[in-house]
Amino acid sequence: MQEAKGFPMLWARRKRTNIKRTAGALHSGMVMASLEPALYERGLAIDTFEGRAAMVTAHASLLIPRLNAMEARDGDRLAEAVNALILDGFDASFREKGVGDSSIARKMRKLAEVHYGLGKSLAEAYAVEDNARADAVAACVRRNAICMPDKEIELADYLLVRRQWLADQPDEAFLSGALFWKSLV
Repeated sequence: MQEAKGFPMLWARRKRTNIKRTAGALHSGMVMASLEPALYERGLAIDTFEGRAAMVTAHASLLIPRLNAMEARDGDRLAEAVNALILDGFDASFREKGVGDSSIARKMRKLAEVHYGLGKSLAEAYAVEDNARADAVAACVRRNAICMPDKEIELADYLLVRRQWLADQPDEAFLSGALFWKSLV
């Protein structure tokens, strides 16, 4: 009888491992898309630590709502796991830069606030009616200074095309972690 009790725990552990593995694959692809050199060469992203973090957040603002919109229950779990990996990545980047333990909490708190604030602002811009959405996203990008001056409209167009591309992908591509972020620049 004890083996029967242990089975659900084993299954739950395997499910968590699969979620982590899948989230890791989705996160990795998203970060690669965020750091695509063409984005920085064309001025759609600013090549600083903060600029790269903003691009990761901008791409997360596309991926996480798509995961949450999936019919499968695992979508919410994947969204949470991807977001945790993003924050872990920011932490690791600070440590790579040599930021000491005494100040890392303060810097992480500030970056997490920027991450959530920018994500929320972009989500609000994406929710605007179709005919005004591009202008709302461009205004959000301009307000948050996440690209070079005069590149706001081009970045907004890129984000909206990327958003539609993600919407067109089947849920299975996300659930399997096999989503390939093709270049759109």
